[in-house]
Amino acid sequence: MKRGLILRGLILPLLGLLTACVGRGDALAPVVTITEPQGGAVRAGSELQIIGYAMDDVGVASIRVDGSELLDAPVYAGERGKKLINFGLRPRQVREGLWRSELLVTDVDGRTTKLIFPLEIDGTPPTVDITGVEGLADGRSRVSGVARDNDLVERIMVGEVSQSFSPAAQVPFTFDTDGEVSLTVTDQAGNVTTLTP
Repeated sequence: MKRGLILRGLILPLLGLLTACVGRGDALAPVVTITEPQGGAVRAGSELQIIGYAMDDVGVASIRVDGSELLDAPVYAGERGKKLINFGLRPRQVREGLWRSELLVTDVDGRTTKLIFPLEIDGTPPTVDITGVEGLADGRSRVSGVARDNDLVERIMVGEVSQSFSPAAQVPFTFDTDGEVSLTVTDQAGNVTTLTP
C-alpha cells in the first residue's frame, strides 16, 4: 500500500511535467533555407532567382527580405500561417560582385529567425594556361596546365571525361591524349571556357 502511494506520488507529478512539455504549442523558432543557387554563385546576366523555403511547427507569419514583406505579394496570398512556405525572389543587384540579403522569418507566436544570404554574381569565365605538351612513346601526347578562376574552378572536362579534384581557385591538370581533344573548364557560377590544345 505504501509502495503504491509512493509510486503514485512520483508518477503523477512526472506525468504533469511531461504533459506540460508535450502540450507546448510552439517548440521551435522558424527554419529558413535557400535551396538555389546551391553554390552561392551565379553567372552575371543569367536570370537570377533565389529559391528557398520557410517552415515552422505552428505556422509562418512573415517573411521579410531586406525589410520588405514577401508574403504581401499577390502570389503568396493565402500562404501566411502555413507551416511550410516555398518562396522565390529576384535580387535587385544584377552587376558583378557580392550581393547580400537579410531574410527575417517570424512565426505566428513571434519567434524570429534571421538568415544573411550572400550571393556571388560572377561574370568572369575561368582561364586555362597550357604549361606543357610532351610527346609519349606510343604516339600519344601528355598535356599539362592550370585552370584558374576569380572564385572557384568547379569542373574540368577532357572530352567527355570529368577530372576529379576539390574545387579551388587554381587547379593543376594533366591528361594524355591520342589526338585533338577539347578541354572545358567551368567555374562555380557556371561560366565556361573551352579550348582545344
